[in-house]
Amino acid sequence: MNPIARLQYLWRRKEEKENKISLMFYVCLYLIVIVDFIFGYIFYYESKVMLVVNTACLLCNLFIYHLYEQNKRSLGLYLLLTQLYIFMIIATIVMGWDYGFQQYLYGILCIFFLPFYIPDNSKNKSLHIILAGLLFIVTYYILSYICHYTRYSSGLINPTFSVYTIHALNSSISMAAVSAFCILSSMINNEDKRKLKRKADFDELTTLYNRYGLNELLTELMGDKKSFYIAIADLDHFKNVNDTYGHNAGDEVLQTLANKLLELNKHLIKVGRWGGEEFLIVGDPKVNGKNFKRHLDEIREEISRIKFKAGKKKINITVSIGVAKFNHKKGIEDNVNAADNNLYKAKETGRNKVVG
Repeated sequence: MNPIARLQYLWRRKEEKENKISLMFYVCLYLIVIVDFIFGYIFYYESKVMLVVNTACLLCNLFIYHLYEQNKRSLGLYLLLTQLYIFMIIATIVMGWDYGFQQYLYGILCIFFLPFYIPDNSKNKSLHIILAGLLFIVTYYILSYICHYTRYSSGLINPTFSVYTIHALNSSISMAAVSAFCILSSMINNEDKRKLKRKADFDELTTLYNRYGLNELLTELMGDKKSFYIAIADLDHFKNVNDTYGHNAGDEVLQTLANKLLELNKHLIKVGRWGGEEFLIVGDPKVNGKNFKRHLDEIREEISRIKFKAGKKKINITVSIGVAKFNHKKGIEDNVNAADNNLYKAKETGRNKVVG
């Protein structure tokens, strides 16, 4: 896949953590290659030694791109870090401290944190970060000593380009690397928060709201002080399904029912699993009582015609529904109990009906 197509593909699929990391990695790698060409032009006039080193780095980056395309991501990442580290040391010594190549240490150190976000089985990641930090601190002071107190690095005597221009370029590159890492960290942390909230608010089996999520929804609606309706739906004779066909069959029935109940969303009606085989249905304030009951009755009839899969067999199951108007003067549990009382009336009067 060509570089542009690769970025477009990752951008379309950036919802996943691993794709976010890959997208950031490719963007950084492409920018590094562009910087290689820029420095190639500069080094052509400034230092033939650095021109050779820069060319070697450019070829290395192209090889790193190949490794990443082959899913050898850890190897590609550490090879990138190694070549940047070596380039930084040579450039600082050859060009001199004033050109600012030592600032690359900040960007390289940020990249070292990427293993924390890569989903693999690597161990001792914390130890690697600590050792990398110590290595970079020692490197920084050694380079400072070499550049200021020895003759190994005297810098360029007659530079063609302004020292401040190259220093500013190196400062910008270092700050861009740090900023990119901060953006990546923020993106991943936000995604992790969304996943945790989804796990907290949604039922794993049915993917509907769980009781916690439903309580949040009801609390939000209560704050609006607008009139709305709720209902409790319960499968008729569901215990017989579990006893006859097993709990796996019961789970299949619940999942099928949940998928059917999700159709209520198009009528501004939310559904969640209150517990067991009970589902709490919450109407939007825009849906009046008459329409709320009508939509529930339509769904109830459709459910009665479904052939539920129970293991290798297909069975018919009905659902009873109790409806109540939400009373803002009472708590959530009291309102749910009111709907639950109407559910019992539906059960006692023949089942497979909507009462309320």
